[in-house]
Amino acid sequence: MRYLSKLFVVAVGLLAIGLGSASVRADEALAGKFTLSHPTQWNQTVLPAGDYTFTLARTQIRNVNLLVVHGAKQKVNLFVYGEWACENCRTASFNLAERGDHFAVTSLEMAGFHVNFKVRQPTGARGEELAKKPQPAEQVAVHVDSN
Repeated sequence: MRYLSKLFVVAVGLLAIGLGSASVRADEALAGKFTLSHPTQWNQTVLPAGDYTFTLARTQIRNVNLLVVHGAKQKVNLFVYGEWACENCRTASFNLAERGDHFAVTSLEMAGFHVNFKVRQPTGARGEELAKKPQPAEQVAVHVDSN
């Protein structure tokens, strides 16, 4: 019986530690907003021009973050593997590359955080044409909410 009491106390202690660390992680979320001036591809989704909000939160899985982007008509959830200790990231911006009739998100930079996104080249003649052209880059300013 005494063994069960000790086991119960240990289980309650571990549960309290787990709940406490989960609330700390929730406080580490970043939130903000940005505006796209033209259609922009993000992974398999093309976001129309417009205003967007986002949240970036650490998850319980090591080095995996959840990026949630909300627009007027669309929502994108992405698991990203970013660098929280990015010392070179001073300004907040999404970096874009031109992909024919739209742009594609190539990276996100915020003070202390950086993540690169894979951009798929179109196949066939269109892909070859885009590969030969210089890829103009554009930065979309991001406003990060203060905590």
